[in-house]
Amino acid sequence: MNRPIVIGAGAFAAAVLVFVVAILIIDGSREEKIDDGVRIGTVDVGGMTPDKARALVRRELGDSVVKRVRAAHEKQVFVLRPTIVRARLDVDASVGAALERSNEGNPFSRVLAPSDARGTVTPRVAFSRKAVDDFAARVAKRVNRDARDADIGWRDGKLDRTRARPGVEVQRPRFLSSLASAVSNPAAKRTVKVPVKVTERPDRTFEDLAKRYPTVIAIDRDSKQLRLYKHLQLEHRYPIAVGQGGDETTPGRYSIVEKTVNPAWHAPESDWAGELAGQTIPPGDPRNPLEARWMGFHDGQGIHGTADIASLGSAASHGCIRMSVPDVTQLYARVEKGTPVFVQ
Repeated sequence: MNRPIVIGAGAFAAAVLVFVVAILIIDGSREEKIDDGVRIGTVDVGGMTPDKARALVRRELGDSVVKRVRAAHEKQVFVLRPTIVRARLDVDASVGAALERSNEGNPFSRVLAPSDARGTVTPRVAFSRKAVDDFAARVAKRVNRDARDADIGWRDGKLDRTRARPGVEVQRPRFLSSLASAVSNPAAKRTVKVPVKVTERPDRTFEDLAKRYPTVIAIDRDSKQLRLYKHLQLEHRYPIAVGQGGDETTPGRYSIVEKTVNPAWHAPESDWAGELAGQTIPPGDPRNPLEARWMGFHDGQGIHGTADIASLGSAASHGCIRMSVPDVTQLYARVEKGTPVFVQ
């Protein structure tokens, strides 16, 4: 009673098997050819054999697909030229990718519903990975940096402000991957951002400077001026006299270490002090050149008042900074011990 059903099922299974085998034979016997509608970059290679496609791609594209790559970090830009990494069009890999595109799907879809619009394959580019590694190392050497605290200096007659910056380090694996993708893929973006990680934060930021340095003194020996800065903003200029030839005011960065009202003068053991050498001349004595106030900053050099007003604006002292009595009295009241003094 069930025998016809069993015979029918067996016949159906045999027919399916024959159909599958036929599809596999047809798919396997297809000529190795790129499907219609496939392009390698701008070159239409549809319907071509691999050899013809290779010849056409080599002729039409050459190395036009090889592009330079830029690696950018902040304001720094590094250029990776094709010659550096020996980049070149990889014709075999490009045609191989086109064939893979043509062979997408399964034997049934390829035989029963062949596609004629499989799209564009990006040309493949070969390059030296060692050369890319070397380039990445050079970039890292330029980009890697230690943290830097904000600070101030004196340069070319102006207060020079150095902003803080964090320490950074290039993330080499990510960077190498991005470079390799950009070099090998002509369609990729030509600028790669250098990936970095912060390794250290600065201890002192630019915003901290005004609090750290509420007052700054800058002495310009060329213009014979003393500039007073409050909260890093120029507040006043004073005319001064500076050290003369052979006894120049020493350039550098110092700080106020001593403050005295109506100072005595400790005459140095020097020929120019004459018979007063080694003596201490009390305040008010006409032989005492220090008038009203004294602010010492370096190795016997300091800022003081003078009765010799005519010397202001010249190089006339033996290393100290001379000011008029009203000016030095005003300055004295506005600075504290530890105030930075820049001499240029």
